[in-house]
Amino acid sequence: MVQESTLTRPQNLKLYQPDPYNMGLPQTPKTPNEWFALRYPIAYELHGSPFLELHEPLDKFSVQILPVSINIDFFGAALGGRRDFGHHVIYYEPEMQWYFKCSDNIYKTTTPEKLANVYRALLMKCASDMPANVHKLNLVHQWRDDRTARDVVSRAKSILLADSAFFSATSSHQRIRGVELHERLARKFVDELLSAEPGKILMLQDAYLAFCSLLKQRELGPLKRSDFKAMVVPIIKNEFDVALRNDLVVDGRSGVRGWKNVRLQSQPA
Repeated sequence: MVQESTLTRPQNLKLYQPDPYNMGLPQTPKTPNEWFALRYPIAYELHGSPFLELHEPLDKFSVQILPVSINIDFFGAALGGRRDFGHHVIYYEPEMQWYFKCSDNIYKTTTPEKLANVYRALLMKCASDMPANVHKLNLVHQWRDDRTARDVVSRAKSILLADSAFFSATSSHQRIRGVELHERLARKFVDELLSAEPGKILMLQDAYLAFCSLLKQRELGPLKRSDFKAMVVPIIKNEFDVALRNDLVVDGRSGVRGWKNVRLQSQPA
């Protein structure tokens, strides 16, 4: 009896489909599709089945499962991390840099090579968890090669893309180092250490020295006075509706730069 070719038996080629009768109960994955889709449901919802699998009946009671094609888009999205564990990975376009976030909610830099290692580790872990009826050659060998890993990381750039707003001074996302950290501290400086008080004068030099003290306390790099001025002037204007003046008189000295009706409070210890 001549065996029917796979191409004429499309019913044996399977994409992942959630079990409609599961009702949200925990599942033990029995196929590579189930293993990945259950761990990365958002990647599945956005990009479809992780694999195209061939389900070959061996006899009346058993079936052999072979993943025959990989969905690069799914795995690019999966590199974004598991939100249920607090993991998140982005590609920050302004710096062409990868960042990852763990449970401390702080983003740190990472590399494409490390992401490729994560991808390969996931395939190996999946293969080790599969039952004996799952053919593991593609999982362990074919799709763990450098070329496929690079393709996945490259595709992830567009899928996990983040623009300049992601780490802006008003964003909720924080990283260890970044130019926006100075502006965030400047906003905190204005909000917590400055207050409106009629008749008081805040000199630009005093404000700058107080801000430099905060930078040192928080182990941030120094900031030029001109950069501080450019950063803080619009914040103070927005908060107190006063502009920086160049004609103030302080202790008999004229032409002092600063703000009128603004007071610098004592810094917290």
